[in-house]
Amino acid sequence: MRELGVTVILSVFAATVLVGCDHDDESVSGQFGSDRFSAGGMINLTEPIAGDALLAGGQVDIVSEVQGDLVVAGGEVSVGGGIGDDLYAAGGEVSVDAIVAGNARVAGGEVQIGPATVIEGGASITGGRVQFDGSVTGYLQATGGEVRLSGAVGGDAVVRSGELHIAPGTRIDGKLVYRGPHAPVVPEGATIAGGVEFHETSAHRWADRDTHVVVDAGRAVGSMLWFVGVFAVAALFTAIFPAFSTQAASLIGRDPWTSLGIGLAVLVCMPFVAVVLLITIIGIPLALLLVPVYLLLMFLGWVTAALFLGQKLLEFARRGQPVGLGWRILALLAALIALWLLRRVPYAGPLIGLVALSAGIGALVWQLWTRRERPATAVA
Repeated sequence: MRELGVTVILSVFAATVLVGCDHDDESVSGQFGSDRFSAGGMINLTEPIAGDALLAGGQVDIVSEVQGDLVVAGGEVSVGGGIGDDLYAAGGEVSVDAIVAGNARVAGGEVQIGPATVIEGGASITGGRVQFDGSVTGYLQATGGEVRLSGAVGGDAVVRSGELHIAPGTRIDGKLVYRGPHAPVVPEGATIAGGVEFHETSAHRWADRDTHVVVDAGRAVGSMLWFVGVFAVAALFTAIFPAFSTQAASLIGRDPWTSLGIGLAVLVCMPFVAVVLLITIIGIPLALLLVPVYLLLMFLGWVTAALFLGQKLLEFARRGQPVGLGWRILALLAALIALWLLRRVPYAGPLIGLVALSAGIGALVWQLWTRRERPATAVA
């Protein structure tokens, strides 16, 4: 799958960002050569990119030229300008009004391919509602609960949907292959040079068979956004608490068994304590307080495990050389990618994830406890 390959490649590009990382309240950005990586709540791309671009955020707007591949994901995604190679876009709402020199792969809850869109390759579109008003030189593949065609297709159009609406003025130079519950109605003024090939499929069967594509696309977007969010918060945690985060991660290497034991105890005992407090009625407020603390510990424990792995990577890569914040953030991202991949190893992945999480939580709690004891020791 080239889409996954492009995403992985661009993630590795992002991992090589050293000093060029800009951190603010809304986004994390990096530049590696001609390639660009940005993630945050709101991303506005207004300057041209000479290479590839990987963008993720709550709202992403692109109005400039990307000479390479564009990979974009978000809650609301708007793609304009020009794409010099392939376009990969996914989100809750996706609108495209761009010139795409390569292929386009678009998935979303609602997908709008505007009339200004020109795709010089082929197009594959998946969504709950799909509106295609642009033009594509090659093939068109559209899957959705409702698909509306009102553009130009240079090759064949293959549509799977519960409803298909063809507008007057639609032009398909190849044939239309439609799989759905009812034969499509071709209005006067629409041109389908290769004719219509209809395969009757009930809406129920179509949903069972094809909606997994939308679900899989949603999961992929969710995973990518989760990863970007983890990296952004982890980088912020490292930048704000450099000494604390470094010392906590070092504890895993100095005494891994103690870190692992404390972490497993916290993972098991905190939910049990919360349940006991809920039963006592009077302890309900404290139980409710334990829930966010528990979730925060799990998140920061995973970050601490990644920092430990990042420290080991830096010891190997920068032996005897100074290590600044940029190098630490780079190593953190590389470690997060490594842990993400290790968790997907068959059979051993879940165990690796549990060990890493437990060790990270244990080291974090241990560091917090020793810092609490230091003032008392000083007084004594």
